[in-house]
Amino acid sequence: MQSFKTLALLSVAVPCFALALSGSALAQSTIGSPSTPVEKTQTQTLNQNITDANTAAVAQSNADEAQYQAQQQRYQEQLVTYRSRQQNYVERSGRYLASRDRYIAAHARYHRDIWPVSYEHRIIVTTDDLLGARVETSNGRTVGHVEELSLFGGHVAALRVILNDGRGDIWVEAADMRFDAGRKVVMTNLDRHDLYEMTHDSF
Repeated sequence: MQSFKTLALLSVAVPCFALALSGSALAQSTIGSPSTPVEKTQTQTLNQNITDANTAAVAQSNADEAQYQAQQQRYQEQLVTYRSRQQNYVERSGRYLASRDRYIAAHARYHRDIWPVSYEHRIIVTTDDLLGARVETSNGRTVGHVEELSLFGGHVAALRVILNDGRGDIWVEAADMRFDAGRKVVMTNLDRHDLYEMTHDSF
């Protein structure tokens, strides 16, 4: 009787064990199965996209760095040029101020025309737009352009004018100049020939 029960239990246990083995093998077969061609293509595409993105990011970073270095180089060159011009301006302006009394006395002999009505009450109160402005005589004839300014007590004391036709440069007192900001034109009441004569003065 006991042998029959043991046989019966064994007969039940064997199919259950076989089923368990079958399920485990199926799971292992599913987990360890090779990727399909579609999956491989998707993986390769994803990897390539990541590689391309990294390459593009590195290239952009290198381009940004090169642009920054070029901008820094231009800035340094411009700074050197500015400082050189500033030093030149300080030196020239200082020489004018040092000889200002002699300058005024020497220029007192030059003829001055009557200001046109539209310029009579104009005065130079700001340095804005003065540099490079065209210089005209009171009759409207262009004789040169403003190259530098000399400041005294925070105000424009004189303007250095480069005369046309290579005639040289002169300092002209601000009192002998009027500025039309709208036209960006500086007018002087000094005679044109006197302006040319002033190039022979030295201070």
